[in-house]
Amino acid sequence: MRVRTQQPHQPRTGVRRAIIALVATCAVGAVATPIALAAASADRAPAATAGEDRLLPTPEAPRISDSPYAGFQLCGDPAADPVVTTGTPTLAATLESVAPPGTVEPTQPGPRRKVTFEVDTTAGQPVLHQQLTSDTSHDAALQLTEGTLADGAYRWRVRVKDGATSSAWTAWCSFTVKRG
Repeated sequence: MRVRTQQPHQPRTGVRRAIIALVATCAVGAVATPIALAAASADRAPAATAGEDRLLPTPEAPRISDSPYAGFQLCGDPAADPVVTTGTPTLAATLESVAPPGTVEPTQPGPRRKVTFEVDTTAGQPVLHQQLTSDTSHDAALQLTEGTLADGAYRWRVRVKDGATSSAWTAWCSFTVKRG
């Protein structure tokens, strides 16, 4: 009498190859993505010149919004300046390039970066000069309080300070407050 033993189910060769190809693709992506991100970050950071004290790059992507939950309008659009419809807009900038390439964020809380916002009329009359500390090294945002701005044309800029070093100011971002 012949006893038949069951063979464990084996996937087809084509399915096995597809699984191996998928795993290999994921592994390559996992290695290539951090390298590409580091290269992109290094491309954004300005090169330091000999004897230059300033180690911090200028904050990037200044933007303005009607509120913290509304979409942002980027500054520097040649077609038109941003228009906000509230007296309490949110000003924001990206600081992620502040940490020099290759540095690691501290695991313990330490001194935070000081971020200074300036708002002027387009004629250059100061409206607000406020310094705050950023809870992250990636972004800084300031929501203006009611009564700070009336309808009209304004401009704002931002810079960051970390210890004794400061970045340059961003370019002025012109915007208009127009409450309907």
